[in-house]
Amino acid sequence: MAEEKKVELSRFYALRVTQGQEYNVAYLLYRRATSGNYKVYSILVVPALKGLVFVESDALYEAQRLAYGLKHVRGVIGGAVSLAEMEKMLKPKPLVEQLNVGDLVEIIRGPFTGMRGKIVGIDKSRNEVKVELAEAVFVLPVTISAEDLKVIKKAEEES
Repeated sequence: MAEEKKVELSRFYALRVTQGQEYNVAYLLYRRATSGNYKVYSILVVPALKGLVFVESDALYEAQRLAYGLKHVRGVIGGAVSLAEMEKMLKPKPLVEQLNVGDLVEIIRGPFTGMRGKIVGIDKSRNEVKVELAEAVFVLPVTISAEDLKVIKKAEEES
């Protein structure tokens, strides 16, 4: 029963850190938390969120106490982030949702590995993309899984 209470009370607090130093700060926080008397349950770095490290604890002052004096820590963002909000940040978005017609892509798997092309069509339900290969002798539209592509340049947004 005490375990259930901990889950209800603990929240995530965001620490502002120098961009590019998120993993270093997380490691320093981990070392400090394991060697001292801190009520911290987890330390989390979300790669999509640059300049932030999340600390799960019961109260804001615990996160502040843990981060006090560490290099690259710029401050604590006031207010807690709920578990539901953290789940939204951590849930990966399908790659096909991030692609647009006109994007320049490189094929990273399959028989056309290393070739570049332009997206001419997207089938989100099947997770497939139709690509016109730029390096082919003639226009060659190929249907490829969205997971086999890497975006090189996004299409210009029309205003």
